[in-house]
Amino acid sequence: MLPSKPIYLLFYCLCLSFSTSAVVYAAAEPSSESTMKNIEVINNSITQSPNDKRQYQVIRLANQLEVLLISDPDLKNSAASLSVPIGSMHNPDSQLGLAHYLEHMLFLGSKRYPVINEYSKFMSQNGGYTNAYTAQDATVYGFEVNDSAFSEALDRLGDVMSEPLLDEKYAEKERHTVNAENETYVDNDMRKLYALQRYSLNPEHPMARFSTGNLETLVDKPNSNLQQELTAFFKAHYSANNMKVALISPRSIQELQKAAAKYLTQIPNNNVATPVIMTPLLTDKQLALEVQMKPTVELKLLQVNFLVPSVKEDYMYQPGGYISRLLGSDHKGGLSDYLQKQGLAESVSAGFYGAQSEQYSQFSMTFKLTNKGLTKQDTVLASLFAYIELIKNKGINQLQYSEQKKSLDNYFQFLPKQSSFQYVMSLSANMQKYPLQDLLSYSFRLDGFKPKLIAALTDYLTPENSRVFLVSPNAVVKKDIPFYKGKYSQNKISASRLKQWLAVAKTIEPDMTLPVRNEWLPEDLSLVKEKTKKAIPLVKESGLSVWVKQSDLQQPKGSYRLQLNNDLNDQSAAARIKINLLLDIAQKQLSELSFVTQEAGLGFSISSNDGLMISTSGYSDKQGNLLLTLLSYFESMDIDQQSLSLAKQELVRRLNNQSKMKAMDLGLDGFRKVVRLPSFSNESLLAAVDSVTSDDLKQLVKQIFAQSSVRLLALGNFSTVDVSQLTAQLKVKIKIQPKAFYKSERLQAMPEQGALNFVRQSELEDDALASVYLAADQDPSSSAKAELLNKLLKPAFYDQIRTQEQLTYSPFSASFEVGKSVGFGLFTQSPTIGSAALYERFQAFLESFKGVLNNTSESDFEEIKKAHIANYLAKPSNLSTEFSYLIGEWMNNKEKIDTKQQHIELLQSVSLKQVQAYYNHLFFDKSAAQQIIVQVKGKKFSGEAPLSLTPEIPISSVDQLDIAAK
Repeated sequence: MLPSKPIYLLFYCLCLSFSTSAVVYAAAEPSSESTMKNIEVINNSITQSPNDKRQYQVIRLANQLEVLLISDPDLKNSAASLSVPIGSMHNPDSQLGLAHYLEHMLFLGSKRYPVINEYSKFMSQNGGYTNAYTAQDATVYGFEVNDSAFSEALDRLGDVMSEPLLDEKYAEKERHTVNAENETYVDNDMRKLYALQRYSLNPEHPMARFSTGNLETLVDKPNSNLQQELTAFFKAHYSANNMKVALISPRSIQELQKAAAKYLTQIPNNNVATPVIMTPLLTDKQLALEVQMKPTVELKLLQVNFLVPSVKEDYMYQPGGYISRLLGSDHKGGLSDYLQKQGLAESVSAGFYGAQSEQYSQFSMTFKLTNKGLTKQDTVLASLFAYIELIKNKGINQLQYSEQKKSLDNYFQFLPKQSSFQYVMSLSANMQKYPLQDLLSYSFRLDGFKPKLIAALTDYLTPENSRVFLVSPNAVVKKDIPFYKGKYSQNKISASRLKQWLAVAKTIEPDMTLPVRNEWLPEDLSLVKEKTKKAIPLVKESGLSVWVKQSDLQQPKGSYRLQLNNDLNDQSAAARIKINLLLDIAQKQLSELSFVTQEAGLGFSISSNDGLMISTSGYSDKQGNLLLTLLSYFESMDIDQQSLSLAKQELVRRLNNQSKMKAMDLGLDGFRKVVRLPSFSNESLLAAVDSVTSDDLKQLVKQIFAQSSVRLLALGNFSTVDVSQLTAQLKVKIKIQPKAFYKSERLQAMPEQGALNFVRQSELEDDALASVYLAADQDPSSSAKAELLNKLLKPAFYDQIRTQEQLTYSPFSASFEVGKSVGFGLFTQSPTIGSAALYERFQAFLESFKGVLNNTSESDFEEIKKAHIANYLAKPSNLSTEFSYLIGEWMNNKEKIDTKQQHIELLQSVSLKQVQAYYNHLFFDKSAAQQIIVQVKGKKFSGEAPLSLTPEIPISSVDQLDIAAK
């Protein structure tokens, strides 16, 4: 048994916060003495990446609120996040889900901003958004907004946290919203697995309870009034002294100090203490435990968890990360490689997680089993303990430490920027857990090799300390999973079975090896001197296109996208199956290369977009070699019968699981099938699987290399000489065909009369609806009009369908290109009403919003437009954001791919009257727009007829789509 004495873990400590450095008092400016005099600067020297030029400072306000200030002059928007160290573990037994319910209720009005949903509307209208989440140990709130609105946004946040209305008249609606969110996931297998991991803990620990909340738990009960408990919970736990705030903005540190003091000092300090939970997370009864669960979809997972003592004082040595790196490695002779070669596992992953309570952290091993592996679970478990024994005996050495340190040092040196919203959300949460000095660097520090510390942790990775979770269609289950749909069983593992694992492990260990030195680690981190303002077509020949664009971010990184362009994937259902099987086999055979390159700061992916697409990214050094290595792999690819059989099993499983996807995911998948032709039904695809042979796949590879034109996109730290040399090598490897580039069709020739109405059946409960309108004209400004219309419509649609009518948890609208047309869609799934009723509510909203749009003022529209354009004009924070627009144009095979500035100019030229006219034409002029409906029918509303339109072209299978489009 693990020690019951509480040992606090630094990584994921649930209740402690830290500050470092001596307290320094900020010098007050004469003009703002009253605002600034009570500000303490408590940290001015946070350890930053050499690549991070932003300014950081941590202050403490008069109300004891700690605020991290980040000044980044390159930004156009500002963002803020506030965390409270109170989460689902702190729910009272009488109202499970209360912390989550409070998260929802807080933003339905505050004393000085009482209008319901005004908070989220304000963010949206000013080019931003808001979100929040409730974890076991914390609740985190955040927003991003155009900087011109940042001061008012902070004031709104401060008012919410000081005087929320928590108005009881909205309680019933928000209870249903929380319930709808929970209902979205009651069939989700990973949510159920996570619930069982918690339910199987010490029942006395608060983590072993239902946490989300639903209509059953959030309700008045004898001796427990929901509204009173909500108010009491807020007053007991929400206080400035236990909150942490992170702000990022183009403003200076001094300006941020003033803003924080002015708008956040209003949050009252009630000097609350964060509850410390001392109940042991585990007792002997919860160790050597097996939990079995029958999944909703076809899923075969084996997960093994080990709880180990916290290592609070030693986080800078990362002993847990050292061990999980070895356990999860895909190198030849590793645990994953051994199990895959034995045909027992599709993949293996390892993770080291922080404190699951104040006493423990956790190792977690996840095995994605094959059919054979499902019948040999004990062999899989014995293999795990064999590799743990190898680590104990030979794996704790200087070489493995050095490889880990090189990888972490390189990554931190060129640490990419995150989006502002994601950044402050993570930082405010981590301020509750980590020393301020190491807030940015804690996960990259590796200050020395500590073999004894590592060895001490491996001593806890034993069969006796294991907790085994099996997810299998063959699981032996007896009990209902509380608050979820599904069954499980829970039993102690016999001592004889535990001993057998170790006995078998001794016979397996000699066949296993440790990782060798990583040859893919970068050596040349210099920057190319060449710079291009726009993407240039380096080669533009028949059958060969090469584009190059350097980065403005001064990083030794880049990306290649190579497309062996052909129509082989689209010739038949059998052809589509062949390319999918080929890629599945390749993914598994390339797993070792994927692991070592990822550790070296490189990455790659393979896909079947209009042919074979190979993408690489990361450090520019050795990236060209990686691309050529991948091509060489395909040229000499060995396809044995075992690999093909396993790939067929996995592909059949995925196809069979589609009808069990979340309803909205099934609807979006249906829409993609409608607009990307040719499409093939699952029945057609499944029928083609069995007949595919290894010779078929080898022939496919030959066809790809002999029948393709070539498109190459080089972005980042590559010179034109680098790309020219790579292009020459590609010409040697590929027999480039001088032909026009192929692009799979996007549905453009819609029927003159009626909507396409695609009905899909789901094996889950909810219905879903996608209602999409395509503008008949191809006006270049249509995409700009649609974007701006969405900025106006999106918050109103969300408010009406979710907050006012309580029909669903996550309605959304979107504009997008469909071939040469522009689409605008309304989407949601609902546990409350069926697809036909959802369509009625969509139409009622569109009718009512017409008046809202017509009454929108020119000034409001211009402000919204300005905020939206600011997002385009913002300096990119990383390579991904820098090149995302350009990549999208390239993927769509546009003749010109660097058209972002042109799009900005179109946005600037659009007027309110044009958007109003566009709205009326799109939604109310049948001659000006065409409609695609995708509806998903779940079990709950199976007795209701699906939506039927007059006129319409009903589609029950994607096999009909080619006919309908003609």
